[in-house]
Amino acid sequence: MKKFIAVILLLAITGYGIWNALAAEKAKEVGLSVGNVAPDFSLRTLDGQAVRLSDFRGKPVIVNFWTTWCPPCKKEMPDMEKFYKAYHSEVALLAVHLTSQDTRENAKSFVSEYQISFPVALDEKKKALKLYQIQTIPTSYIIDRDGVIRKKIVGPMTYKQMVEATAEFRK
Repeated sequence: MKKFIAVILLLAITGYGIWNALAAEKAKEVGLSVGNVAPDFSLRTLDGQAVRLSDFRGKPVIVNFWTTWCPPCKKEMPDMEKFYKAYHSEVALLAVHLTSQDTRENAKSFVSEYQISFPVALDEKKKALKLYQIQTIPTSYIIDRDGVIRKKIVGPMTYKQMVEATAEFRK
């Protein structure tokens, strides 16, 4: 009986170890599903600086895909700015302007009009658009400090939603 219990215990521990290892391996896969490592991309910001998504490792980040002609994008930008001002030391925010579907000039005017202070990257060649398979705008990804996708939000977010979506990843 003792041997039987020992064997069952050993099998349970081994099974748990294998399951844990597989779960950790899945989290290392690059992809667009929650639990995957977010695909990296490199773009230029409005002020000409190179920015990579991986530059934000070590800090949670909201990546928001948007355009200037999108009414829901316009609606969420004041809340994004409010969130950025309140939490920029804890959560990064990167707005990816789909410049291939808009213009750089429109993006500059929009940023000025809405007094946006967070980084705006220009996706002029549809790199990030294709990589993230963006079909609806705005679309946002909540990515943890290890670069793992924790949430995908399609449609505009409110300040409250941003606070709630990032609560477990902030300091």
